[in-house]
Amino acid sequence: MKVVSLFFVCLFFLEGKEVFLPQHIHQYLNKKNPFYYQAIGEQYIAKGRELFSEGSLDTQLNASYDNKNYPTTSGTYEEVELLKPIENGIEFSVGYRKAEGLQEFNNIQTGQNGEIISSIKVPLLSVLYDISKNKVDIQSARLGTVQSEYQSKYNLLKLYFNITKIYYQVLLQNQLKDTQKRLLHKAKKTHSFIAKQVQAGQLPSVADIEIRQLILGREQQYIYEKNNFNMVQNIFLQYLGVEKKDFSKMYKLPMLGMKKNMLLDMNEAIRLAIENRPDLKVIDVELEKLALKKEYNNLEQYPKFDMKFSGVYDPINKEGYKVSLNFNFPLERRKYSGMDEVLQKKNLMIQNQKLKSIRELETSILNIYQKIKTKKMTIKLLKKELLLVKKLESVEIKKLHEGIGNLMFLNQREIVTLKVEQKLLKEYYELATYFLEVNYLLGKH
Repeated sequence: MKVVSLFFVCLFFLEGKEVFLPQHIHQYLNKKNPFYYQAIGEQYIAKGRELFSEGSLDTQLNASYDNKNYPTTSGTYEEVELLKPIENGIEFSVGYRKAEGLQEFNNIQTGQNGEIISSIKVPLLSVLYDISKNKVDIQSARLGTVQSEYQSKYNLLKLYFNITKIYYQVLLQNQLKDTQKRLLHKAKKTHSFIAKQVQAGQLPSVADIEIRQLILGREQQYIYEKNNFNMVQNIFLQYLGVEKKDFSKMYKLPMLGMKKNMLLDMNEAIRLAIENRPDLKVIDVELEKLALKKEYNNLEQYPKFDMKFSGVYDPINKEGYKVSLNFNFPLERRKYSGMDEVLQKKNLMIQNQKLKSIRELETSILNIYQKIKTKKMTIKLLKKELLLVKKLESVEIKKLHEGIGNLMFLNQREIVTLKVEQKLLKEYYELATYFLEVNYLLGKH
């Protein structure tokens, strides 16, 4: 009764384990995972760059004080100014200044109470075309953040693909280990039969030596396969950040097999791939950044024309103003022409890069669909072959038990069965990775 109770307790704990499926991998891809963080870390750096670029619009407080006392001249100058640039290049300022005596670097004179001064600086072409260096820098940084987010998604897509592929390797090695274990069990079962036959005088004692040698060889193969399983599992668990003992307590591994995965129509799959792939979106954002740079470079073909208007208010002397105009025009315009050529050629190069990526994507989807079709046909044939070799093995076992067979032929039959079983498992593994690759090509994980 105690044995039965213990059995059911053990069964309960065994069944209490959750089957580890590919979707469970997502649970371990978080910021605490170094492989995950390495994949997405650049987007946080890009966010910092974006904030840095927005710093060009920060309100600035400027203050200066000058006290001169030379042998023949003296003077003091005090100024406090608040400066606020905006995205289109306009700058506003308001402040207070006071000048006394003879100034050294300017001709400013104020009343004894000083004066309030305000100004506006307008780069006319930047305002007219709504483009400026500040705007280009900020929008480029924002696009850089978007680009980094798409790159992070692509990195995660690749990371999930690589980890899941190793997961299927774990399943494969686990079952290859089990096939070798079953082969060893067959030899031990045959040894039990042969030992009784030798003891009864039905077989010579050399038959016992032969089967024990066979068992030793199969034990070596089992140890080899078990070691392969442990090594692949170690690689897999490093990506999850889970100890082997903890993983074994929580999960059990499923079996590889033929799954009824539905494939989209190929044309629909290609359409979705082009629409969803984050690496293609990275290229699209790069084209947006180039368009922004080209828009700004177009200003270089026109003269630079800046206007500044300043107004002052003195409590005693009342209002005053000053208008400044600055004009600059490079006659050769090589700066504009050279950059325009660079941007055009770069745009063409990136457009072709996208076209190349799309064509490669289409070819990859075409090929993977063909591989899946061929693999399914191969698996059907292998399953039929496995039924036949198992029947032949059963016949050989029966012949041995009837005294008309021998160990050598039985060993050959068992090895053939093992090879077909392992070949079928490898085909299941490859089919699973093909379906995984389809999702990767479609940008799904």
